[in-house]
Amino acid sequence: MMMNPQILIVGAGPTGLVMAYNLARHSIPFRIIDKSDGPGQASRAMAILPRTLEFYQQFGFADEVIDRGIKMEDVYVRVKNKIKAKVHLGSLGEGLSPFPFILTFPQDDHEQFLLGKLKNLGIEVEWKTELLSLAEHGEGVKTLLKAQQEETAYFKYICGCDGAHSTVRKQLKIEFKGEKYKQHFYVMDVHGSGEVMKDQKNQYFI
Repeated sequence: MMMNPQILIVGAGPTGLVMAYNLARHSIPFRIIDKSDGPGQASRAMAILPRTLEFYQQFGFADEVIDRGIKMEDVYVRVKNKIKAKVHLGSLGEGLSPFPFILTFPQDDHEQFLLGKLKNLGIEVEWKTELLSLAEHGEGVKTLLKAQQEETAYFKYICGCDGAHSTVRKQLKIEFKGEKYKQHFYVMDVHGSGEVMKDQKNQYFI
């Protein structure tokens, strides 16, 4: 591990892991922590948009991600198991991006992929480690971390990659602007059976 970390990354989801990978490949010392026991075990977020793939192309692994995911070529709307409509998405961004499609790549698989890239660089996430507080200290940041015991640590920068309920954002009193959907959405990982479209990879939204 690189010595004397100047940067603390809080959160080891895809955003934090990509930040860590970019710092590591430039030999910039950092620590990455997450209060969870380990990486996620469910799909959660599914879509990877063209701009993300363009970013991954700079890292040299866009094609690996595409091979592991499913391109959303067409969306079929079914009513009582009969196709009523079809929406073509395979070339939605043609002429705007070298990746003119939406890729589905479950977040748990995405995280495992990025963790593998970090492991190849000798980087490990500090799981079960929580940011309790932070405060400006001179030209840097003083933090209170908790793993098996509490630790006071100093960094030059802190990166808040800890999601919608970000401790970093709350500590800094930064407003999280946006609106809530009136509808309720559920994400489930289930085993299914039944007819699929022949010669195509399939994903169903119910």
